[in-house]
Amino acid sequence: MGWCVPLATLDFEEVLGRRRGQGAPAVRRKVAEIVEAVRVGGDETVRALTREFDGVDLPDPRVPAADVRAALAGIGGELRGAIEFAAERVRTVCSAERPLAVIEVPVRHGVQVRIYREPIERVAVYVPAGRAPLPSSAIMGVTPAQVAGVREIVVLTPPGPNGKADRTTLAACALLGVEEVFLIGGAQAVAAAAYGTKTLRPVHKLVGPGNIWVTEAKRQLQGVIGIDGLNGPSEVLVLAEPPAPAQQIARDLLAQAEHDPESWAVLVTSSPELRQAVEREMARLVQECGAEEILGRPGVGVVLTPDAAAAVRFAAAFAPEHLELWGESAASATAVRSAGAVFVACPTPLGDYAAGPNHILPTGGSARYASPLGVEDFMRRRTETQVVGDASSVVSAAATLADAEGLSMHRMALQGFQEVMMPWRNALQSS
Repeated sequence: MGWCVPLATLDFEEVLGRRRGQGAPAVRRKVAEIVEAVRVGGDETVRALTREFDGVDLPDPRVPAADVRAALAGIGGELRGAIEFAAERVRTVCSAERPLAVIEVPVRHGVQVRIYREPIERVAVYVPAGRAPLPSSAIMGVTPAQVAGVREIVVLTPPGPNGKADRTTLAACALLGVEEVFLIGGAQAVAAAAYGTKTLRPVHKLVGPGNIWVTEAKRQLQGVIGIDGLNGPSEVLVLAEPPAPAQQIARDLLAQAEHDPESWAVLVTSSPELRQAVEREMARLVQECGAEEILGRPGVGVVLTPDAAAAVRFAAAFAPEHLELWGESAASATAVRSAGAVFVACPTPLGDYAAGPNHILPTGGSARYASPLGVEDFMRRRTETQVVGDASSVVSAAATLADAEGLSMHRMALQGFQEVMMPWRNALQSS
């Protein structure tokens, strides 16, 4: 079938470039214009951009706290239970990963060093709603921030065609205890969060997935605010060797392709028979669902490798956001470390919704160095140094390095400390 993409025909550099979210020059220019316009024009510019891109006029993008709380009444008990269940699972995982607040480094050479981990004061969580609202992203973004101890959490989400927020997203915010919700989407949301407006106070960090406009705005504004990463189109790589369930694999590939036309959903196998079985099942399923166009997308296909070892090597190089392992490939769970989230003989949506791991994950190959969103993303470290004994050896080493760098005033400060402050401190302690 035409949608299959053999490994030998891939232009690997082009693939990596597209997966890393390298926006087109036109996107970069337009986002830069939006960012600057919001910086200068504040609320009025945000209102105009919302009117232009979302087709609604919102004099005030704030969702009243009463409306956030009232959204709970509009969802059924089963849905409410599912949101509560998923939030509790994510909270359990986050609580297990929360680092120590203070680390005391053992005293050596008369110096005490402490490392403090403290929550960021104010953060924003971006919850997409373009192709479909994603209340699960509210759970994934807000919960680790709460476990980290963040005091002020803002949710930003695009308005619907009726000028309202998605009811389920608001209900999730209510259940999580978040009442500061703004109906702002796209690049203008990132800019408003970074620079602040009269309506929206600036935040210190913004996290969450988004489309190319959101991702490019995050790229341009990192430094003005902190970001979690450049989360591009969603990805799943299914590494499978017989015996592997072709029907389940086909469903999992389509589930990921459902996210976005730019999503990656790739089967990697050395088995032509498994490839054909998955191919047949996908063809049947898309026909049933009326979604045949999915099979023509450039990111949906099969990589057929010479053997199972080559499949593992390809997966490691691809560094996918989601990696599923089926059949004999399940033994490769520790072999492919460059993946955001690994699913051993279970489907990606299990973890993306309710198993507990975070679904805000590194994409575009960044799993080689980046991690899933977690508690530490909402914390900052600071160090504290105190001289508690004879620190002559530390001072001497520091002075030598200052000389090597030609910084005479550094040496002067160190020499003064050794000649004046240290004897004074020692005398004070002995009196």
